Amino acid sequence: MGYCIVSMDGTFAHLISIAVVQNNRRKGIATVLLKKQLAYLEEHDVQELWLEVSAKNKEAIALYLKLGFTEAETIQHYYSDGSAALRMRIDLRGAARKLIEKDQL
Repeated sequence: MGYCIVSMDGTFAHLISIAVVQNNRRKGIATVLLKKQLAYLEEHDVQELWLEVSAKNKEAIALYLKLGFTEAETIQHYYSDGSAALRMRIDLRGAARKLIEKDQL
């Protein structure tokens, strides 16, 4: 159905890729994958998770914002077609706990 790939380096992590098979999109699968990943990272003492997303990908940006990511910067000409990326981050210290308290995890 989908996958989530993260690289961990000490207290920092980078979301490499997250995807859901097209006919399974818009069913909350990416949200579940990312919430589980946030909980895993927090359990392993990772403090920050960073990612880059196409500045045109409004649905993904909305998902990340909903889960507590903040916009850090725009990177012009990030992708091979010359389009920009938005770099986002989340402070994981307590992030998964906050989602659980909101009954969202």
